[in-house]
Amino acid sequence: MNQTMQSVDGTPPRWNRKEAEAIYGMPFNDLLFLAQTIHRQNFDRNRVQLSRLLSIKTGGCPEDCGYCSQSAHY
Repeated sequence: MNQTMQSVDGTPPRWNRKEAEAIYGMPFNDLLFLAQTIHRQNFDRNRVQLSRLLSIKTGGCPEDCGYCSQSAHY
């Protein structure tokens, strides 16, 4: 699993079964570090999307998920 996490044209990579199993079998902290590294390559490392946090706090999520108490339609 020494493949870069993004292909040359910007599309997500396609992994074979062995590579996918290697990711699945990673220790949690290593997986978390890898996810953070990829996130930092694509987004501002210190910015949090506040609109999502606001929706969680207020229960005003616009999605219509019948199973979720945060939904505005519930």
